[in-house]
Amino acid sequence: MAAARNYQDTRNFLRKVRIVGVYTTAQADMPDKTSDDLLFEAISGAAEDAGLTLDDIDGIAGGRSPTASNATGFPGYWSEMLGHSIRYHSNSDTAAAGHCANIMHGALAVAAGIADTVVVVGGGSRGGSRAQKVANLAQAHGEFDASWGTLVPSWFAMVARRHMHVYGTTSEQLAQIAVSTRAWATMSPQAMKRDPITVADVVNSRMISDPLHLLDCCLTNDGAGALIITTADRAKDCAKKPIHILGGAEDYTFRGYVDVCHDWLASGATHTGRHALSMAGLTHKDINLLEIYDCFTITVLRELEDLGFCKLGEGGAFVQDGKLGPGGALPTNTHGGGLSWGHAFSGLAHAIEGVRQLRGECGQRQVKGASTALVHSQGGPVAMHSTVIISNAN
Repeated sequence: MAAARNYQDTRNFLRKVRIVGVYTTAQADMPDKTSDDLLFEAISGAAEDAGLTLDDIDGIAGGRSPTASNATGFPGYWSEMLGHSIRYHSNSDTAAAGHCANIMHGALAVAAGIADTVVVVGGGSRGGSRAQKVANLAQAHGEFDASWGTLVPSWFAMVARRHMHVYGTTSEQLAQIAVSTRAWATMSPQAMKRDPITVADVVNSRMISDPLHLLDCCLTNDGAGALIITTADRAKDCAKKPIHILGGAEDYTFRGYVDVCHDWLASGATHTGRHALSMAGLTHKDINLLEIYDCFTITVLRELEDLGFCKLGEGGAFVQDGKLGPGGALPTNTHGGGLSWGHAFSGLAHAIEGVRQLRGECGQRQVKGASTALVHSQGGPVAMHSTVIISNAN
């Protein structure tokens, strides 16, 4: 066991930066839009939200180069898109876990003076017909999935089935997560699914991969989002209330892909949640808003447990009273999440929603008194994790 860490120096380092701009495109199937179209709209929109211009951006964290070359030119691609050279580029290629990681990497680059203003960007267009898009997404992990005859939903179905076997978790408890998330989406104008649903609707929707039903699964769509980080000094002149980054952590493992007999009831979120809170100097009681990755309902339940909001095995009972939904004790995924809002850049979208909530910009779905949010991203079959904690007060 590693010794307890003193994060005071890191905390002071992060005080040098602020989140100052966010933007999300429409969430939909958009065959007429390219990834370039969507990503450029997101970056431009986030700059405008911050009261900045594209010329102010000198760093990029995230995104993917569209070239098929083995020598993919990420920085050159982004420089061309912005119309000028950039001083910093990074991309955590860890599936959706990369979004919170990219926020931390961008923040640390700004704090270190490597760049002055970094935009974290994600999403794009999947291209092709809807049938081809879904097929590509379902087998997202290539030879690792194909060699075992599984698709992405199958991995998470095994997590759910194991949790049910060991702890007696029910489909109805998982369904409540989808219901609570949809309740937020009914108040979120950009959400793709806004009609209220019931637990019965979820458990009676068609089976995708037993025990996960259709409404236990996230959406598939095109769309992009961006989040801008700059120095604390520059943030004073930006257009919107600046948001602080208090802490973050990452944890990755290879076992989720190559060892199908690994422990489905363990994940790196136990590390990232604990260390992000420690870095921020906070406890779970200080968090009044959760924006956590939700590719499937079981993903949310497992994150709640491993992040420490309830004990392992207690997730089903923890969520069944609707505490994640509007008016609940632990508001979670207040834009509607990947389950109802959109999944094109889930993780980053969750962080953007967190920023909007902390600014008080969310209208009917605004969480009263929201001051500190924990944002969590996950990649692969519970294999890769990153957490960021943000606040409207330092």
